[in-house]
Order: sequence, then C-alpha cells, then structure tokens
Amino acid sequence: MSNLVQTNLINTNLIQTQVVRIEPITPAKYRDAAKLMAYGFGHKFQKSSSLSISELASVFEQLLLYEPKQTGSLRVAALENDVLLGTMALKWKASEVIKKADATPSKWWRMRRHIGYWKLLRIMAGIQLLKHEPDAGECYIEDIVVHPHHQGRGVGRQLMAWAQQYKLQTAQLSYLSLHVASHNQKAMQLYERYHFLKQNSTNSILTGLLLGEHQWNYMTRKGDNYVETAQA
Repeated sequence: MSNLVQTNLINTNLIQTQVVRIEPITPAKYRDAAKLMAYGFGHKFQKSSSLSISELASVFEQLLLYEPKQTGSLRVAALENDVLLGTMALKWKASEVIKKADATPSKWWRMRRHIGYWKLLRIMAGIQLLKHEPDAGECYIEDIVVHPHHQGRGVGRQLMAWAQQYKLQTAQLSYLSLHVASHNQKAMQLYERYHFLKQNSTNSILTGLLLGEHQWNYMTRKGDNYVETAQA
C-alpha cells in the first residue's frame, strides 16, 4: 500500500454517518462484495456468458482475491453491524503494481473447468473493455453498488460522500468521475443530484456485443479545488 493511501486512510477510515461505517474492504468481505457486484452489474455479463448470478459472483470473488493491486486504487465497504450494505471502487492515476496476483494461476484458471474457457474469456474481455485509465487529478469511480435490501436508506449517498471526502483530502486529486450507460436515465438523474455533469458520450461496438451496452456517458464532479491539468 502506498504512503498516499495510508495517509488518507488515517483521515477517512473512521468516516461514519448514522450507523453505517465506511472503510477499506478486507479479504473477509470479498465474498459478500462479489455477490453484491454480481447483483449490481452481473446482468451485463450474462448476455455473452449465460452464467448465473452465483457463478458470476464466484468470478468476481476470484478477481478481488487475485487481481494485481495497484497504488492508485481502493475498494471500500459500507458496513452496519459488520453486515455489508454496499461497496465502491476508486481508481486514480498511479499504475505501479504493489502486489502481484497470487503466484498460482491455477487458482484462477481452474474456474474454466466449472464455467467453461470461452465463457470465462468473454467475461474477462468485457471487464477489460470497461476499464478506464484516469488522467492526472481524476478520481474515477469504477463501480458502486448497494445491497437490494438496503436501497433507499441513503447508503449510496454516503458512499458518494465518502468518495468526495477522500478526493478532498488527497492533494493529487481534484475531481470525481464515472461512466454510466446512456439509457440508464434513473442513474443519470441520481448522479446529477450529486452534482455530476455529463461531459461526453462514447459508442463501442464491442461493449454492445459483449455487454449489451454500446453508448456510455462520461460524467464528472469538479469541486472548488479543481485545477485544469495540462495534457502531455
């Protein structure tokens, strides 16, 4: 873990609103987080893989366990009495790998025996297509999902507030960003209430084929501390 992350966790590790505690996720919660991720956006991968939600949850759990960790990434958990209510992943410009994936690829690829090589390959291809490389100063929200039984309680709002606070407390970060499917007007309106503004839209034939979503809106929230960064 980088010094940057360690420093900011001192300030944000104890952020708490009402009874919900938001903190960096631990391996003990990976399985629960994977189930939430499968519920939240697993349907995008069902188009090409025909996997069940539980099978997709297993794939996401393996990703959480064995995907290389980077200095510019952080996943947090929203907890209530140690029950996972939601999870969110942040990413910023820092590509140095600080921990390699477990040196046993068979632990990951053994899943192909269970779900099939081509299905697993399609899922991995879809995940790569959704990857976004942040610019300098950008704090990108890779994913955010709340347990269906706890939606409507403001958990998503608290996670977004946590991201905003983390951005404010990190000198190198000046704005939040995310992508949302253009047809998802409900999500668009939600993010607009959180002061996100649409910057542009992109079309991807590949994501249309693999994920059933071909048009994506890129949205940003730029606060008072935003400084335009010159592009190389």
